[in-house]
Amino acid sequence: MTYPWLFPDGLPSQFRAEPTSADARLACRLLDRMQRDPLLRHERICIEVQNRVAILEGTVGEPDLKARAHALAWSTPGVHDVNNRLCPPSDA
Repeated sequence: MTYPWLFPDGLPSQFRAEPTSADARLACRLLDRMQRDPLLRHERICIEVQNRVAILEGTVGEPDLKARAHALAWSTPGVHDVNNRLCPPSDA
């Protein structure tokens, strides 16, 4: 049997409750926005942010969803550029 480990007064100072870098916070913000979008939430999109540039990789079900993800990334405050590498699934 396992038991949860609880800290009596919240997390100790060596643990961080949120991302520490600005790029990581921006990636989390963008991920949250994509998860709230009913058309994008189930797509296979990987989000990475480097120097305020959002990098989107993965596959989307339709070409329109690539444009939708691109527009959502651009409209996210703090994003200065978008590298959209999304592609539709290959026809086998």
